[in-house]
Amino acid sequence: MRILFVFLFLYSFGGMAQKNTSKQEENTQKLVTNIIRIQNNNNLKATDFSYSFYEKSIISAHPDSISARIDTIFKNKKKTKFIIDSSSYKFKKIITKQHVYQTEKVSTISIVKGKKKENIIGLKMAGLKQPVYELLGQEFMPFDLSKKQLKILQFTFQNPFTTEGSLKYKFEITDTIITEKGKEIVVQFESKKNIFKNKIKGSVTVNLKTFSITKSTFFINSIINVKTETVFSWVNNGKSWFPISQSLLVTKGKGKHNIDFLGETIQFDNMTSTSSKKYDYSNDLYVKINRDFTEYNFIEKPKKQHYQIHIDKSATKTNPAFFNTIANDTLDNRSQNTYQALDSLVTATKIEKKIYFGKKLINGRIPFGFIDVRARDIFKFNNYEGFRLGLGLSTNDRLSPYFKLFGYGAYGTKDGVFKSQLGSSFRLSKNTDTWVSGSFTDDITEFADLTLLADNKRFKLLDPRPFNISTFYNHQSYELTFESKFISKIETFFKINRSRINPLFAYTFVKPNEAYKVYNLTLASLSFEWSPNSKFLKAPQEILEVEKGFPKVILQVSHAIPNVLSDNIEFTKIDARIYQEKKHLSGQKTTFLLQGGISLGNTPLSHLYSVAPNNLDREAILSRITFANKTSFETMYFNEFYSDRYSLFQLKHYFNKLQISKSIKPTLILGSKVAFGDFSHPENHQGIAFKTMNRGFYESGLELQNIFKGFGLSTYYRYGPYQLEKFDRNIAIKLSFTLNLGN
Repeated sequence: MRILFVFLFLYSFGGMAQKNTSKQEENTQKLVTNIIRIQNNNNLKATDFSYSFYEKSIISAHPDSISARIDTIFKNKKKTKFIIDSSSYKFKKIITKQHVYQTEKVSTISIVKGKKKENIIGLKMAGLKQPVYELLGQEFMPFDLSKKQLKILQFTFQNPFTTEGSLKYKFEITDTIITEKGKEIVVQFESKKNIFKNKIKGSVTVNLKTFSITKSTFFINSIINVKTETVFSWVNNGKSWFPISQSLLVTKGKGKHNIDFLGETIQFDNMTSTSSKKYDYSNDLYVKINRDFTEYNFIEKPKKQHYQIHIDKSATKTNPAFFNTIANDTLDNRSQNTYQALDSLVTATKIEKKIYFGKKLINGRIPFGFIDVRARDIFKFNNYEGFRLGLGLSTNDRLSPYFKLFGYGAYGTKDGVFKSQLGSSFRLSKNTDTWVSGSFTDDITEFADLTLLADNKRFKLLDPRPFNISTFYNHQSYELTFESKFISKIETFFKINRSRINPLFAYTFVKPNEAYKVYNLTLASLSFEWSPNSKFLKAPQEILEVEKGFPKVILQVSHAIPNVLSDNIEFTKIDARIYQEKKHLSGQKTTFLLQGGISLGNTPLSHLYSVAPNNLDREAILSRITFANKTSFETMYFNEFYSDRYSLFQLKHYFNKLQISKSIKPTLILGSKVAFGDFSHPENHQGIAFKTMNRGFYESGLELQNIFKGFGLSTYYRYGPYQLEKFDRNIAIKLSFTLNLGN
């Protein structure tokens, strides 16, 4: 009987506990639903407004956490030595007096139709006379909690307080507090397993009267540990609520890795020490950012601004007292000392020169005073020239920000011919970064090349596809070019050139009653590159793309003008390209390339399309191994297909890195490519045999990038209407090399 009573008691208690748990979950869900409803109503697209904020960023360490003991005591019979492994000792001395890095910024922000524009009116970077403007376009913490996705540093994740996001998190009410604003509830959240690449957790404090978030905290524990905290308050006479302060703290996480911060890479790793024992500075280093928001204005219409970020000409010349009037917290003694100490350090270690050198190198230039050496001109290789050795020079801003002289000379060891270019550029406008250039070029170019005007501005240290190209033409060209960014997010290119075209193989272009082995062309081209989701910064001397967004859309129209310093050759070409990258919350990435073109009129083969083939016509698989190219067709043979109209589509999916060993972490990529093309009058092109792709060319494969020291391996398989009879002839094995220079 007693056993039965105990059983019934436990059963009823369990039922009550289960009922209470269900009730608690129901209440939590209702609260989350109300938060989401209010967040949706606070969408920033609903109204136009402006505000100001002060931001201070530091890299530092807590002196008390650093051990400064004598690390090594060496003794022998003759003498005693005290050897201080002074890396930690010196670091503690330094960090007691100053921070490692510090910057302050004052900005006014305008939100017009949901689009954000920033005007920097005060800027101070410790130690740097010339600020590194690329650092200023970074979004460290989310301002708007109504967005579907949030970003903290390089981590992107789904917002827990959206309808879709709430399904990917667990919620729990943990506390009830009484504040001057009334009763508030603390809700903790944590991402469910295997949803995101990194675990996301945190808490929000919610006002029970309005269901508005008064405070939010996010934690990310990954290769680094990140904590953000945002305090919200009512503004606009109690009609809206927005952040009034934010803070971000970054400390070392799991292992020694790089993180994206301030537009650069900060490595939490051992600093150089002359001792055999090295003190790991990264254990004590931290990155801290504080923001204070003021002057919310919902009445005055925000001023129009061309670029997403604009820096006032006087921003870097602002009196130090200006920051003291805006900052809520005065600079501590370490902060004050940081400016003085780093000014001396930067001068002594030539850090500013190193930054300048690094920025130039990323764009393929090596500076020597007022002269830049163009890295792309130093060394190349192709099947026609053999080793191509050269030197390209250009003046830079240190000579003049309004004028440039440029040119190169190159020599092919196989063809034994010297090539050259000489030209000059003039800057017409700083505000739109408008340049006009004139040049003469005597060089060779690949037949039926797909390169567009916008491609010429991109630097490639290594372009392996031309290694095996034999079909070139020599051109002696007089060119006039125009480049400008006078339309926001659109870069405009215009070029008109007169060229003498001499094919370097047995090719004849045939027209009714005319045949040309050598011909003269006058070609005018207009091209636009649109980057709708990129972020651009207008600095006093330049316009910078500080955050690369996608898609990238290019439209180009070219027209050959007959009988204007040219032969009677007339045609029109229309080309278009869309490139898209989609980053997934899992850390994976998918890329899409859609490209097409059409040529109308009598167009010589030199100016038609070959869709970038990259395979050698050889029997054995091993003899066909070459370097892969990012957008080429790896199983298509050189000169196999030509078209006067074409379209292609390429899809690639990048998985997360595979952990094979500590040093081997390749990236697996699955790729699929298709191309269609046709040719109206192939009989007009004599001396070269080719096919068309009207039935569609298909290939798919997989790539392993960065297996070791940037080198990788890929294999692609050819199938569909143009599949070859022998199985192994459809297979292409390629080497790859990846070098990230920031582009």
